[in-house]
Amino acid sequence: MTGSALLILNRASGTGHTAQIVDQLSDALRSGHGSALEVEAMVVDNHPEARAAAAEFAKFASRPSLVLAAGGGGTLRAVVEGVMDAFPSAPPRADVLKLAALRMGSGNVVAGKLGMPIDPVAAARRVGEGLARNVTTPCGVLRCTHGLPDGGTATRYAVTMCGLGEWGRVAGDIARWRERHAAGRRRAASLIGLERVNKLEYLAFGATRMLAGTVSASRCEMVEIDGKRNVRLLAAVALNLPLPPLPDPGVAMGDEAVGLIVLPRLGRLFRRRLEAGDVFAMRFLDRDSVEFFLDEDPERATGWLKLEVAGVLAFVPGRAA
Repeated sequence: MTGSALLILNRASGTGHTAQIVDQLSDALRSGHGSALEVEAMVVDNHPEARAAAAEFAKFASRPSLVLAAGGGGTLRAVVEGVMDAFPSAPPRADVLKLAALRMGSGNVVAGKLGMPIDPVAAARRVGEGLARNVTTPCGVLRCTHGLPDGGTATRYAVTMCGLGEWGRVAGDIARWRERHAAGRRRAASLIGLERVNKLEYLAFGATRMLAGTVSASRCEMVEIDGKRNVRLLAAVALNLPLPPLPDPGVAMGDEAVGLIVLPRLGRLFRRRLEAGDVFAMRFLDRDSVEFFLDEDPERATGWLKLEVAGVLAFVPGRAA
């Protein structure tokens, strides 16, 4: 069975893309595949649109199918959430649906780990080649549920990390900084590359947040962990894969597991490995809500937050055979 593919281009990702590139990417995907491949392309302007497009396609596309995220880490996470909207009980098997990601945004962590070329047309061709050979690499999926202001529950997903505490506010700091300095960021990206700019942003804002939380206890929320341990939280991170310079999580990209690292303020770091069926629960004791992030997207949880392993998704890598 030939199957079908959906290419989702987020033209707002990175420093922006023109809709015209979508035809080049579609042609490259088809040529790499080498046989008749039904390719649908959709241009979106934000992550909710990408999530909705992925969900609709995942529900009704012929099998096997592919969703190619042409954007950055936020676009990929939106696509993953759309797929999980269509398959809420567990991620689909590789013979049902595969994913792939291009390096057209800021972070591009998963795409980089999978060996995607920076040139998006070359990368799309590699995806077509890998799809034709049925080559896949598994990637763990993290499920995050948290409270909402109205008392409801939100369910979100990630394929790289969840940041909490002072570290969890870094993505929001960066997003707000980017809004104010978009032109300067584009100039910096033209000189050293957008992915390097992104890394420098996380290093600078992360170091600032960690120092501020160490100096001032009031910046750090008091939390109850797993219903039995109260700590003033400086930082915590749940990782699906190693991501230097962050501490080694003790898990690999394809593991059905999450490495959790928790650093209390003025306390000793501790680690935990979440396997399928395990839950990490956090309740906020001294404030109503906290900002955190999933992959690179700022989020806000009210009252409580839980993390668990959702399973694994099959990704088409970009490495040449």
